[in-house]
Amino acid sequence: MTAIRPRRSALYLPASNLRALEKAKTLPVDVVIIDLEDAVAPEAKDEARANAVAAVQAGGFGGRELVIRVNAPE
Repeated sequence: MTAIRPRRSALYLPASNLRALEKAKTLPVDVVIIDLEDAVAPEAKDEARANAVAAVQAGGFGGRELVIRVNAPE
C-alpha cells in the first residue's frame, strides 16, 4: 500500500519561461508542474520541451515533486 502524501500547494508554470523555472526552485511549494500544454504557444513547444528537460536534469528543486504536463506530439 502506498502512503498518502498530502500536498498543500502546486505551482503550474510554462516551460517556455526560463525565469519562472529558476524561480520555482526557491518557492515554498510542494509540487512544481512544468506545463507544455496550454501555457505554451504552439510555435514555442520545441524550445519549451528542451527547457523542461534541461531544468529537470539540472535539478535544484529540492524535495519538491516535479510533474511535466505534456500533450500529444501532433
